[in-house]
Amino acid sequence: MLPSTILLEILGFIAAILTTMSFLPQALRIRRQRSAADVSLVMYLMMVTGQALWLAYGFIIGSPSLIAANVVSMSFVIWVLVMKFQDLRRQRMASLRSPLVAPAE
Repeated sequence: MLPSTILLEILGFIAAILTTMSFLPQALRIRRQRSAADVSLVMYLMMVTGQALWLAYGFIIGSPSLIAANVVSMSFVIWVLVMKFQDLRRQRMASLRSPLVAPAE
């Protein structure tokens, strides 16, 4: 690798660490509260799709920083999505179990 290429990869790794770690507070909050009810499903589906495309691009151009960042980020995002889907399933099951209550007169 040329020195300028190495510097670009270092810059890429720094950016990757910062953007990847930005998902950690949300993941920890979900874990602590045991609820992903406040998480936007559409946003996280769009995010994981975008990361998959960035990962493919990273493989195509052979960029270790893009590959590493997107593998780690995707694992955080997929974990949040799993928690979101579990929340949705719990809500659906709870609504099926609870009897319909007639409105008070």
